[in-house]
Amino acid sequence: MGQWMVRIGESMLKSRPVRKHFTKVLRDTIAAQCSLRGASVNIRAEGGLVFVSGEQDDEIVDALKHTFGVNAVDPYSEIELDPESVAKAALERNPNPTGTFAVQCKRHGQKGEWTSQTFAATVGSKILENVDLQVNLGNPDWAVRVALFPDKVHLLGSRFMGPGGLPSGVQGLVLANLESEEDVLCAWLMMHRGCRVKPVKGSADLLQQWDPALASEKYANQLMTGPGGRKDPDPWGIVAHHLPEAPTKVAEDEDVRTPLVHLEPLVGWNESEIDKLRVRVFS
Repeated sequence: MGQWMVRIGESMLKSRPVRKHFTKVLRDTIAAQCSLRGASVNIRAEGGLVFVSGEQDDEIVDALKHTFGVNAVDPYSEIELDPESVAKAALERNPNPTGTFAVQCKRHGQKGEWTSQTFAATVGSKILENVDLQVNLGNPDWAVRVALFPDKVHLLGSRFMGPGGLPSGVQGLVLANLESEEDVLCAWLMMHRGCRVKPVKGSADLLQQWDPALASEKYANQLMTGPGGRKDPDPWGIVAHHLPEAPTKVAEDEDVRTPLVHLEPLVGWNESEIDKLRVRVFS
């Protein structure tokens, strides 16, 4: 069974109530993304981290790579709180290391018996009892990455990155013109900032892998959109590459006129920057 430690990045900068809300939305979205790819997962949040485990590794990794709000992801193996056991597990992964190495340890949660420095030093000494290596803390050939918890250790694997940004829907709903590739890129940029998009022109097919609410009517009804958790929120803006004829309101009656914000996020981007974004979105 695969296990992944998800760092939520920007959401950690929010106040505690907002962070709690964002984390719940992120958990629900990860579960939906995995389900759409045919994977079943267990998810828990703890101390600003989200832990995901499941059997279908490829599907889960793909889901995490396409879930807004996921910053960095570390696959891990859980090991007992014992430096010798960690050193043994690290050498089983890399039985013939050469050159230089370093043990990179970060503590999570309350301080226990070990500090990150003392645990890293002890793991390093246990490794050196078995192999002849030089220590290079700045730029090692082999980095043994360890997450230290009060009662256990996670030996981390190769990190991969998610899209970052904010969880889908936490910043409400925007309408989207999706008639060109540039329109889709503009919509993606707003989705990256936590918005959920509703197409008014064109197709959202190219964006479905990024938001389960676009891929499934079930999740469109289930997943929360906006800070109030409304099932049918009013859109607050409209996004596209160019908006010369965009509407200026979304509701009108005797007392209420709600202006739509016009969003053209590619304004000021050069072709090289747009090409890099295109690779990020469509690859």
